[in-house]
Amino acid sequence: TPAFYLRLSIYWFSLSLLWGGMISIVIQHIVERISPDKKDLYLGWTLAIGALVSTVISMIIGTISDHSRWRMGRRRPYIIVGTLFTVPCLLWLAQIGTSIPNISLIPLLMIDFCLIQFWTNIGTSPYQAFVPDLVKKENQGMASAYMGMGSLIGQLGGLLVCGILIQKPNGIWTICWILSIGLVLAMLMTVLTVKEESAEENPAPQISPLRAVVVAFQINPREHPDFFWLISSRFVINMGFYTATEFLYYYTHDTLRAPNPANTVLQIMAIATVSGLVGNFPAGIYADRISKKKIVYLSTAITAVACLCFLLTSNINVALATSFIFGAGFGAFQAVDWALATNLLPDYDEAKFMGVWHAAFTVPQVVAPVVGGTIAYLFNEGALKAAVAPYGAGFGYRVILFLVILYLGLGAMVLRPVRERLPQNMGDAQE
Repeated sequence: TPAFYLRLSIYWFSLSLLWGGMISIVIQHIVERISPDKKDLYLGWTLAIGALVSTVISMIIGTISDHSRWRMGRRRPYIIVGTLFTVPCLLWLAQIGTSIPNISLIPLLMIDFCLIQFWTNIGTSPYQAFVPDLVKKENQGMASAYMGMGSLIGQLGGLLVCGILIQKPNGIWTICWILSIGLVLAMLMTVLTVKEESAEENPAPQISPLRAVVVAFQINPREHPDFFWLISSRFVINMGFYTATEFLYYYTHDTLRAPNPANTVLQIMAIATVSGLVGNFPAGIYADRISKKKIVYLSTAITAVACLCFLLTSNINVALATSFIFGAGFGAFQAVDWALATNLLPDYDEAKFMGVWHAAFTVPQVVAPVVGGTIAYLFNEGALKAAVAPYGAGFGYRVILFLVILYLGLGAMVLRPVRERLPQNMGDAQE
């Protein structure tokens, strides 16, 4: 029912609230405050090492969760622990962000960001298995739409909170407290209202944490080729999305020369979120009726057109209009993202394989900032700066927008071999 899907998506909303403003505004603001001259490189490495921690932990904890025997279920204990331990890490981030700027703060920032990723993914990986655990396959397109809606609204909320408060006195402290409270409340609502059966009689064999580390990485793509083609496609498409969004603040500041870049980022993301909601629900509804691959093809094409417009313009108003196109494509993709994953998910070790699927969300956070940050640095401050000087400041961000278009096109091409499970009236599989 819609009420159940809404309860199911609350925790995803809180995680999106956390990461929406954290990556796009807060971390970028802190890095620029500490080291404005090397912000591209330090931002890239900070996000990269944190996302690497996220990837490893999500796979290991997912495996442990699949084999757990907790009375309250396989998933909820990890959601509780992960959420509660995230809070002190967020408050430490506020302390780092308000300290007197010193280059020695960069290692502390990296350590704390890794801890935030560690504890949030203790809860995230088991939580993601709720959809295949609790929702029938024929209804997972609609459930995916609700998860996408929670993600989009959470991202907008995070951007609003962070964008409005970041420049205010004690703004980072206020942001971290709001995000902490939101995460705890969402956790409580989830564990109290989303019921799962006791796992005391879990048929999966009980394993030690050390054995879980080994099992987590025992994956044979040949056993589930469609699922792993999907993982590859999602990885490349998310490379595009993260390359576009993680440097958005610097794009508005250096390339568009916006007088108030934080406010411009907020406007772009707010417009993109609204249009994302417009594209999200129709895509989610049709995801239960037609080929999900076709929706992905359409969404990536729309997003690529938007990136081309961002690349070519130097006008803030044009960029704001373009963000509506970008959001519509991104919203449609998010609606079918979960649906495709659960459609092709193996019928065992659900949290483990959702952890693998989650890696296609987190590993791009490792790779995209390093690749994008290095390219931007070469064109903006490095060896190629003189060659592109006539084309205006911040040209490196135009180059990485072109890279985004390539990522989106390649991601759509990689999806072609996937044979998805279509509704019975459309046949058993789709080439």
